[in-house]
Amino acid sequence: MERYKLSFTTGGLLANECRVIAAEYLRMGDWQEARASVRANNLIQKRTASAVLRISREAMDRASMLNDSELEIVVSGNAPERQQLVWLAICLQYSFVAEFAEEVVRERYLSMSSQLGPDALDTFFVKKSFWHGELEELRPSTKHKLRQNLFRMLREAHILSEVGLILPQVIGERVAEALRRRGPGSFLVYPVTDFEIESLMHA
Repeated sequence: MERYKLSFTTGGLLANECRVIAAEYLRMGDWQEARASVRANNLIQKRTASAVLRISREAMDRASMLNDSELEIVVSGNAPERQQLVWLAICLQYSFVAEFAEEVVRERYLSMSSQLGPDALDTFFVKKSFWHGELEELRPSTKHKLRQNLFRMLREAHILSEVGLILPQVIGERVAEALRRRGPGSFLVYPVTDFEIESLMHA
């Protein structure tokens, strides 16, 4: 079984940083040139060179998971559209996050048990450890950072409220079209019902 990639330890959703990097990529047509431009000109406006390097690398890894038409929406779309597509990019980048979103967040939403706290992630860690020994190798401090940043990403994507309630998603036409092209499975990382997915797939 493929090991989980578990480097989402900082930065939150990085929606604005992804927008900046996506805009540079669409303008230049090359990820390496876009990265060089973002770093040389500090387009993501971080205070230190190390922060520019770290955050731009993470944001570019996320943005590069999306295709050009999706990146156009990240650049020109409204905040909810951008947040939903960056969340999709994170789920494409990190299968651990995607499985948590589908198996825990969405399942709780469907069962109308909408409160989500850190204990749910702790239980998920234990469950997945049976198949992924790399989770048992994590230091407590790393696990704490992963937990902290995953919940921050969920809040910044407006999937989770500040008081820990799972928020239903209203998926607009442009994002729905992008998800339709990827197939019905791409809707599963959001708190939406089977009926809503069926409706959006045939809109």
